[in-house]
Amino acid sequence: MNQNRKYLGMTIPQLGVLGALAGTLVLILCVAGYFIFTGGVTSRAPQPVAPTLVIPTATLVAPPTSTPTLAPTAIPYEQLIPQGWKQQKTANIEIWLPSDYRQTTVKDLVFLDKQISVELTLSRTPTKTSLYHLYVIIAREPLRGDSVISHLESSPTDMPAAPTTFRVVEERNVLLNTTPAVRLLVEGKSTDNVDVNTLVYVFLEDDTVWYVEYWTQINEFYNQLETFEKSILTFRLVK
Repeated sequence: MNQNRKYLGMTIPQLGVLGALAGTLVLILCVAGYFIFTGGVTSRAPQPVAPTLVIPTATLVAPPTSTPTLAPTAIPYEQLIPQGWKQQKTANIEIWLPSDYRQTTVKDLVFLDKQISVELTLSRTPTKTSLYHLYVIIAREPLRGDSVISHLESSPTDMPAAPTTFRVVEERNVLLNTTPAVRLLVEGKSTDNVDVNTLVYVFLEDDTVWYVEYWTQINEFYNQLETFEKSILTFRLVK
């Protein structure tokens, strides 16, 4: 009779079945929770992660635009002549110098230890402000070799060796109002054993080498250097 008694609308056997189902559900939930939080005893080993290859992106940089080297523009010849200077010339060349330079001759001239053809010799006598002679010597000779440098390094085989009294202390290539030349700074002693400096410019015209030399005592040389460098810009061949 007690089995037919109802609780919450259910008999005792029905309540027993419901309790068993509830217990089973709790057990399933516990097992599931275990596997979720612990990974379970049958979890697979973690799969290796493939490395990611990072390909660098090249940043293209435009090369700088090259600027062409412009050829120097020649200054008109007349603008190179200082005011008050005097023209000196021969049938082949012309040059301008201060008005107190005069044409002269120098006996037994050895030009840079070379005995060559002298085109023009000019001198300035001592003054109250300058106690020393100044000379400007223009000379020429046929080209030996294939350039000015090779010419300067050679000597004619038929000329006796001159005593070496001068030495080149500076040599460089220059442009004189677009005209290429070799600039030499030379030191030495004059025939009367005076220390002198000379500034020499060497030009090549066709098969002829031209020399323009500014010569003075060493104490006067640097006082006159600006004058020499202005004068050489006025040197040109007469076509």
